[in-house]
Amino acid sequence: MSVPKVSRRAARLLAGLVVLGVVLGLAGVLAPRLASGDDETTERQQIVRRATDFAVTYNTYDVADVADYQSRVKGLLTSDYDKEFVQVTDAIFKALGDKKQKSGDVDVLAVGVDDLDDDSATALVAVDAAISNTDNKAAVQRHFRWQLTFARVDGTWLIDGFESVAALTAEAGSPDAKAPADKQGGTE
Repeated sequence: MSVPKVSRRAARLLAGLVVLGVVLGLAGVLAPRLASGDDETTERQQIVRRATDFAVTYNTYDVADVADYQSRVKGLLTSDYDKEFVQVTDAIFKALGDKKQKSGDVDVLAVGVDDLDDDSATALVAVDAAISNTDNKAAVQRHFRWQLTFARVDGTWLIDGFESVAALTAEAGSPDAKAPADKQGGTE
């Protein structure tokens, strides 16, 4: 039994439409996922760049010129956090004025984005800087670890909070004899 020519054409057309439908369906499902992944990657890169800029700027100062320092850092901060930053640096630089402290030779070791959503983010930063003053003419290498919080303001990521992260310490010792076996690393 032979199939009429019209039916073969219809079958080919139908098969072609089915394949096209499947391809378009996959594109409709995958395209937004791929695009959002690219957007998140771009956002993370922007935050890493901003954190790096902040780390370098924050650790490059001379207490003799507080106005220059505050001016350079201002563009990296939200307006509310800048007000706090100015108050803190005015007090600290005044206290350090007679020491003629300077900081520079900044090395940003790593920046990691810890949390990210549409309008806020958190990043962890590891940075080293050389600090000198009248007590230590030769620069002393200092190691800093921070957690920075970010806010998106008019499409730009700005630092909205800053805190130092303390180094963790660990002690070696024997397990507590009174602790249950599963707390000692043993099995039951």
